[in-house]
Amino acid sequence: MRLSLALLACSLPMAAAAQEASVRITNRGARAINEIYVASAGVNAWGEDRLGSRTLGSGASHLVALPPGQCVNDIRIVLDGGEARERRRFNTCAQGDLVFP
Repeated sequence: MRLSLALLACSLPMAAAAQEASVRITNRGARAINEIYVASAGVNAWGEDRLGSRTLGSGASHLVALPPGQCVNDIRIVLDGGEARERRRFNTCAQGDLVFP
């Protein structure tokens, strides 16, 4: 009984971490980021703009929540002026921060 309680206690932090999937996008460029898209790698649609009506100025960060277990993602930003940049197959579970450019 003690062993099973110890195993349960050890697994709780891992279960909570799996539910808190996210990636922090930081803008280190001179131009603002106007749009952020994150899609599971291999999906052929970007989905919704994760910034909405906001922009991400130089030095600012934005946390994007992801579904639990969605670790390998394609990330696309659109800069002020319309130029897009992408990072393909970025492992957000292994590295929760992504800096552009």
